[in-house]
Amino acid sequence: MKNNSLAILFIFLFLIACSSQEKYPNVNEAIISLEKNITQIESSKDQILEGIQPVSYKLSNEEIIQVYNFESEEQRKRGEKQFEESIQFLSSHAPIIYQSGNYLVLYYSLVDSKTRTPKLNETEYGVKIQKALNSIQKE
Repeated sequence: MKNNSLAILFIFLFLIACSSQEKYPNVNEAIISLEKNITQIESSKDQILEGIQPVSYKLSNEEIIQVYNFESEEQRKRGEKQFEESIQFLSSHAPIIYQSGNYLVLYYSLVDSKTRTPKLNETEYGVKIQKALNSIQKE
């Protein structure tokens, strides 16, 4: 009887831990939740993709996150293609690219990576951003 009670307790605690991840209504709310010192900054006009100017954020470590909210997934895909064509000519490292529905998120990490685009686990916020995007409430 004791073993059954203990097993039920562990299952209950596991279910609570799994369900406790906060859900966010949109990508911007999820990004803002990454840290308390995140600051929204002005985006330059040359960052427009498919007619959409991003909402840009600066993290406490001076890294930048840009969030594009497109009207459709098709427009997001075209915006991503436009972005990829524009960075082919740059010699510096590229941002980590995330997609979530109509959103395109670019994470400009300052990590010194051996590859053009750093791996998520090489960066301070790469995995956190991925988790935040996974916590978006689906409509």
